[in-house]
Amino acid sequence: MFARLEDFILHAAAQWWVLPFTWLMCVLDGLVPVFPSESLLVALAAIVDDGRPFPLGALWVVGMLGALIGDNAAYALGRIVGVDRWRWMRTSVVAGAMTTARRHLDRRGAFLLLTARFVPGGRVAVNLTAGANRYSYPRFLVLDAVAASVWSAYSILIARLSAGWLDSPLLQIVAALLGAAIVGLVLDRIVSAALRRRGTPAAGEGPRAG
Repeated sequence: MFARLEDFILHAAAQWWVLPFTWLMCVLDGLVPVFPSESLLVALAAIVDDGRPFPLGALWVVGMLGALIGDNAAYALGRIVGVDRWRWMRTSVVAGAMTTARRHLDRRGAFLLLTARFVPGGRVAVNLTAGANRYSYPRFLVLDAVAASVWSAYSILIARLSAGWLDSPLLQIVAALLGAAIVGLVLDRIVSAALRRRGTPAAGEGPRAG
């Protein structure tokens, strides 16, 4: 059964629609942080072997373009409808994150836009707020292009570093996902601490009582 599962994974990863599907997940994740874009990039990067079933460079481009389009869609959505049109925007966590982003976007816009891409809920809140606040779009586009490029490369690098020493494709994926989760938690703590030192809670945190 274990061998059959590995064969199924490798067979699925070799299909023509895998890269387009990955691109779509990255786009959607830029709008709604429930789509597993990071996990998908990490899992696929973990099983690439000598350019098969596709080059890592192609996976990086797919992840970068998907993230860039998704983030820009969130910016456009914020510009068109604002940040309180729908109920999910008014939940305490989302509203708190958007309030934080709105308060500090002008003074710390570059820092927020570059780091928020690595925090699933934070990036949506920051990008929506940037659009609603009419943050300079050329500046947003440049910063987001840098963030999306680094984010896609980071996801692939984590997979290669954490899973390259295992022979089983399934174990490679599991190890890569665990490694990515650990690094993601560490990055989240670092970003949170940096933002607190700058006088604001992290993009994914709401206001705290007391």
